[in-house]
Amino acid sequence: MADWGRKAAGKIDRTQFGKDELLKSLGNQFNVDFTDYDQWTRKNKPVTRPPPPPKGSKSVTIRRTAKSADSCQHGTGPGRGGHIPTLKEKKQAAQKKSLDKERVERVKIIELRIRTRKKTLEEYQKRYHELLEENIKLKAEIDDDEMHTMDHVKGLLRRYEKYRGGITTINTNFGNEFETAQRELDITTTWTKNKLGSLNKQVSELDEYLKQRQEELHVLMNYKDKEYPVKAMKIATLQKDIQNLKISCQEDQEDLEHIIYTELSKYEKERTKNVNETTKEMTETAISMMHPSLKDMALQNMVMKKEIEMNKQVQEDLLHDNQLLETEVERLLRDPKTNTRLQMFPEFFPTREKCTPDMDVILDIPTQEWLPI
Repeated sequence: MADWGRKAAGKIDRTQFGKDELLKSLGNQFNVDFTDYDQWTRKNKPVTRPPPPPKGSKSVTIRRTAKSADSCQHGTGPGRGGHIPTLKEKKQAAQKKSLDKERVERVKIIELRIRTRKKTLEEYQKRYHELLEENIKLKAEIDDDEMHTMDHVKGLLRRYEKYRGGITTINTNFGNEFETAQRELDITTTWTKNKLGSLNKQVSELDEYLKQRQEELHVLMNYKDKEYPVKAMKIATLQKDIQNLKISCQEDQEDLEHIIYTELSKYEKERTKNVNETTKEMTETAISMMHPSLKDMALQNMVMKKEIEMNKQVQEDLLHDNQLLETEVERLLRDPKTNTRLQMFPEFFPTREKCTPDMDVILDIPTQEWLPI
């Protein structure tokens, strides 16, 4: 079992490592040698046998005594050959018996130990098979993990290559953009300096203008505190005088307007009178100079004109009366009291109420209606 990991690693197909362009491009940066499994190999513990017992020990004496006792057992006993055991032989027999008893106990202990060791050995063998199966499963899992890890590493390496290209592109673009931004910054800095100079100039001009305005304000404040109250009093007095003058002038103006209106009315009446007199004289003069037939014709024209005006007024009154009559006729036509059929035959024309928007509609139409007899 010492070479089990090396044999399992030897079954890996390493041809794909040589065919992979990505692994070739990386060279020796990625080591895929998985054959060294010595550090995980299970090693057997060296068995050290106990040293041999020294000569003349108790166990050897027991074995030898037991063997000699077995060999001499056939000639002993009180009923055989009439040999009477001596005290020494009795002691030896008692000693032998105790030794046999100890030997039996030791044998039992040794058998118990043997059974225990067998049971332990069986458990160790069972555990060995379980560990072997687990190791096989772990080996398969390790192989799968190695394959997945290798695929994952390949993907990571490909991503690294892509990212490395992307980083190179980003660095190049960053350099170009940095140069562009630096140029724009220089241009902006120059423009800002020029603009700042013009603004400083404007600030100086505004400071001068503000100083002038402050001086004017100082003058105005002095004027307000010293001269303005006196002039304000003078202005108030003058406004009061102007108001009084307006009142007095308004009274004079009203009197003057009344006089003007009276005179204008008088002059208008005289003008109208003169115009009428002049028109009358001119008309009488013109009529006196006209032929009598023309006079009659003019008189008839005046009469006809007056009649036309009267006829127009009569016509308008008649039109108004006609409209009133038409309205009344329409009302009478809609009135049920003027309907002769409804008044003469009310049973044939029953009254029905009209539906209004706020009423509920009930569809109760009679299917048959008997004639009244």
